[in-house]
Amino acid sequence: MNAKKILLAFDGSAQSLNAAELCWALAAKHPVSLTAQHVINSVGLWQFLNFELPGLTGSGPYLAAHEAMGKELRSIGETLVAIYQTKAKTHGLDDQCVLDEGDAIDEILRRSKDNDMVVIGHHPYTAPPNGSMGQGGQAPRYLNHCSMAEALAQVIDKPLLVVQAQCRPWQGLKLILHGTEGIEASFRAAADFAAYLNLPLNVITYFHGDETVQDLPDLTDLIKETGRLHPDLELKAGRAKLWPTDGDDHMAAVDCPEDYLVMVPTFASAEQRNSIFGTAPDLLVRNSTRASLLLWPAGVRSLECNLELPVAALSK
Repeated sequence: MNAKKILLAFDGSAQSLNAAELCWALAAKHPVSLTAQHVINSVGLWQFLNFELPGLTGSGPYLAAHEAMGKELRSIGETLVAIYQTKAKTHGLDDQCVLDEGDAIDEILRRSKDNDMVVIGHHPYTAPPNGSMGQGGQAPRYLNHCSMAEALAQVIDKPLLVVQAQCRPWQGLKLILHGTEGIEASFRAAADFAAYLNLPLNVITYFHGDETVQDLPDLTDLIKETGRLHPDLELKAGRAKLWPTDGDDHMAAVDCPEDYLVMVPTFASAEQRNSIFGTAPDLLVRNSTRASLLLWPAGVRSLECNLELPVAALSK
């Protein structure tokens, strides 16, 4: 079996360490070619300085600040790369670890073209209680900007594995389906990936609102095809209805064991990328409480118990 080429986009966060440990665990069990990438976000640094044209001052102070902060970021990046390589070697791996500079999203997308999957850590979002602005009247950071994982989810055309916490060893792969778009491609990709991971595959087709079981696609031929291609794969397929959660009428709960990897297909349209539910993928990343979530672009062939989804977006 050919090795899967995985790109790990990492920074110095705890979530990045969790993502790295997940990659190392995968490499210990499966044929994996792993490249770790840290980006010195020099473009984002200009945005941080909020500098376009000088007003009260000339451009000199901004240029000096950019140069000084850029130097510090390069030093931090070099340190992170050295630490990563040391930790990787303790796992018996001699990973390729690269240090790039530029726009972080562009650099990750550039490297992703030569890889089968991108893995990235993500800090889970916890909404302030009762809709408040948080401690000291501070707005939640997600009201101000997208995280790197969210931004990638909007544009990447490769499978994106988002890691928010330490992951227990996966005991299965759950593919979530809805509607008819991309059903065949998503089903086949999930079967290939589950077979690669040597995990059972649970395929659930969801319906909601006025939809009924009769509106759902027939998966019989796909199940038979999978049985021929992957005779050792344990496969279960079912149907279920989405229901609002008790605490929030705008959210729907998708039951899933905590130790399952959830795979959500995404699609590229003329305007934006959407999930199989019609929601923007970055919203799935933002609202998911799972330790790991896999966004899989339909058409790409292989390779806690709730995923909460905004019902309002589902009904569009």
